[in-house]
Amino acid sequence: MARYREKDQTDLVWNRVRRQITRDLDTEIMNARESALNKLLSKAWIDYSASLESGDLQQLEGKYTRLVTDIVADIVPDSHELGNGQKTQSPPL
Repeated sequence: MARYREKDQTDLVWNRVRRQITRDLDTEIMNARESALNKLLSKAWIDYSASLESGDLQQLEGKYTRLVTDIVADIVPDSHELGNGQKTQSPPL
């Protein structure tokens, strides 16, 4: 059975730092996601409506799958980029 270990001040400070970093990152991701979806879904709807007339629905699906993959690869830094502790900026969408 696991026992609870009382945390010292160092552990409590680290937990606050870790929690703050996690929340800040989550908030930035949510903000960027909302902005990206606003643009992507608006454009996708226009393309979808046009593709209904032309019959190119499969081509449309592939286009947006590749686009989203490229966006994520461009925005989410590799772990080696985070090693220097510098803040990275997301490119504008």
